[in-house]
Parts: sequence; C-alpha cells; structure tokens
Amino acid sequence: MKVKLLSHSPLEVADVAICKCYGNEPHSDIEKVKARINRVANVSKHSSTIEHLIYSFDIDGISRACLTELARHRIASYTVKSSRYTLQELKKEQSFCSFEILEGDLLHTYNTKEQVERASKFLKFTGEESVDIKSIASLEMLRQELIKGTSNDISKYCMPEAYKTSLVMTINARSLQNFLELRSSKHALWEIQNLAKAIYKATPDDHKFLYENIFIKEV
Repeated sequence: MKVKLLSHSPLEVADVAICKCYGNEPHSDIEKVKARINRVANVSKHSSTIEHLIYSFDIDGISRACLTELARHRIASYTVKSSRYTLQELKKEQSFCSFEILEGDLLHTYNTKEQVERASKFLKFTGEESVDIKSIASLEMLRQELIKGTSNDISKYCMPEAYKTSLVMTINARSLQNFLELRSSKHALWEIQNLAKAIYKATPDDHKFLYENIFIKEV
C-alpha cells in the first residue's frame, strides 16, 4: 500500500474562515495561526471552520474490501481505478501461464518467489493461508473468463475482494479527523487501520496537530 499527498490547503485558509466568524484579523505568524485553529477547531469543537482545509491523496494497492470500508466515509470524493478498462492487465499477464493452486503453504503453492510476486501484483494477501489460496483460485477463474473473451463488465463479477485497486481521494480536515479516529481503532478492519496510519503519515507535518489528539497511535 502506498499513499502520496498530491495537494493540500494552507492552514491560513482555515484561519481566514475563523476570523470571518469572530471579526478578527488573520495572523501572519504560522505558530499563532496553528494556535488559533487548535483553540477554535479542536478545543472549542467549532470544527466547521476546518472544512476549508482540503487534502488530495493518491492511494495505491488497497483491496476492494478496503475500498468498500473507505467509501462509507461519504464526505469525501473518490475517483477509483476502473475495472472496465484495467482488467486487461490481468488478461495480458502471461496469458499462457495459470495461477495454479496446490495444497500446502503459500510458498510451496507457487514453487518460486517470482510466482508469488506475480500473484501479489493483483491480490492483497491477508497472511491467512487458506484465505489467500482461495483468493488466488478466484483470480485464476477471473483470468480464465477474460481469456475466454467474456467482457470486462461481466467478468468483474468474479473479482475476489482481495483484488487490488487504486484511487484518488479528496477529503476535508473535519472529515479526515472522523476517518482517522474511527479507522485507527483496533476494532476497524486491519487493512483500513494500515491505511489510516499511512494517510496520517502523509499529511503535512504542520497539519498533524489537527489529528494527533484523535488519532490512535499504535505505529
């Protein structure tokens, strides 16, 4: 999984918004800006003022299962890799060579490290051997449908939940606080916990004060 920050609003945007409410003048000193934002948004919970802080993240290598969890955070915009167009990647992946499933542990199933890496290009492994082997079996069934000539729109109904995808997510600071608080919890899906940690790490260092009190740090 990789998370890259594409763009973000400067903190001064939130400071201007706060000043609109209270008839104050914006600060030129960034430390005073941060202190006022923290006092208003975090302490006083006037958090609508930080909805003007916007982040765009490039997220790569999460499973479709994780994407479903992520999409529950509705105050955000998502542009997701299209299976309609990109399943050709699987069809072209050494089309003469199947993802053969055998009994035994994962390494023995593939015989070589190269074959393990080949499957991992498409699947998010859980570390639970029996689940991962069944995901690989589903991947092979999907590949066979594509080779047979079944359209991408129909074949994708065979896609396992472990199939990897990527997206661009744009979210405001208030919604990001909610996301990080919920998804850094040990009760969240393990993969989205990892995603929450990666997103937190990708936020600008001078913005982290907005999240450090609500993010459950177990890094």
